[in-house]
Amino acid sequence: MALEIHEFHHSVDTTVNTLSILFNCYLLYLIKYHSTFGVKMYQYMLAVDASLDLCLSVATLLAQTIPLTGNQHYVILSNGFFANQSPTLDSFLLMVFCFFLHLNIIWIPIQFVYRYLLLCKENICLKKASTLIAAIAIGYSALMLALIVYFFEVRTELQSIGQNILELNGWDKSDITKKFLVVHHVADWRTLLWISLWTFSSWSSILIVIWCERGIVKNINQLGNPTTANSQRMHKEFHRALLAMAICPLVTTAVPVFYFCFTIAIGICPGQISVIMAIVLTSITIVNPLTTIVCFRSYRQATARGFLSILTCGHYSGVTHMMPGMVVIKSTSQGTTSNAIAQQPTR
Repeated sequence: MALEIHEFHHSVDTTVNTLSILFNCYLLYLIKYHSTFGVKMYQYMLAVDASLDLCLSVATLLAQTIPLTGNQHYVILSNGFFANQSPTLDSFLLMVFCFFLHLNIIWIPIQFVYRYLLLCKENICLKKASTLIAAIAIGYSALMLALIVYFFEVRTELQSIGQNILELNGWDKSDITKKFLVVHHVADWRTLLWISLWTFSSWSSILIVIWCERGIVKNINQLGNPTTANSQRMHKEFHRALLAMAICPLVTTAVPVFYFCFTIAIGICPGQISVIMAIVLTSITIVNPLTTIVCFRSYRQATARGFLSILTCGHYSGVTHMMPGMVVIKSTSQGTTSNAIAQQPTR
């Protein structure tokens, strides 16, 4: 029965990360060729976000870690494409996965902090601020990675405990010998510290987003001359999109992480919750690009035109019909133009 969990995790996780790679590559194409932002930095922020999602998708596809608990111990089972080659490679892929996962989560509030400084703090040096913010993000992710390396030590004397946990969750004995296990005690103080940092990362991100949101909304509402109406509309559109991009991943990560950490802390976390939790965390790599494409009008229009062009085998021109008085201007090979005016209907 738990073997079905194993198969479910492998198939769903592979599907999620494959779709995520495709969506994020497509989003990077839209950002490069279909962005209509007046502020170049907005385009850069979206590109970095899509790139981080892409890196996390690739790392997850390679690592595909399955966390399991039982007998007051915690096991991480590697199930990726390059799993079970060697303990060193499995450990390296696990560290890469954890690094990009933490960096991806912390990038959500970083976008809000940077945009708050961009709109609300005119006297601040954005170059120095962006360098400091990037250093904080990478440094915090590296700290969490170092803690993971320190916490999840490979202890050969606990391999039998790990095998018992896998047997309790339905894995066959012949398959267990091929797996690389990382085991530690769930009641250890290091585990509680790691859980506390995870919870702090998630909920502090929400508080940072709310704090920056107030300042950004206040600044956008006060925009006036010399800012044009078109520029103000662009700021509001980007703000709505950024807010949606923050809410969706935070809801899909903060709440499950808190519940997951709480169940581990009290020692009742079943294997089913652990496996689903791993899939939920990586699903943000699909939520982010889809939210971005839906929220920006230029991306929606480009996607709609692409679908219509595919459905009509490339014959879709973007104009479905001509209204009375409409003028269509076409360029000729000689550089001249020809006009066609739709006639008024006769009565």
